[in-house]
Amino acid sequence: MDFFLNILITLGLIPAKDLSDSMQKSKTLTSMVIVGALLFGAFVFFLFHMAGKQ
Repeated sequence: MDFFLNILITLGLIPAKDLSDSMQKSKTLTSMVIVGALLFGAFVFFLFHMAGKQ
């Protein structure tokens, strides 16, 4: 879990203190952040895939 948070903090995608504290308290928020990051990555992959077909 700390590895995932460190990546997001390094990229500047989340405020370091507040979100990490909330994610440690809430399993639902943690899962939502992980699912959102996966969906965003899949969308970026899809865009690169479609651009490669041109």
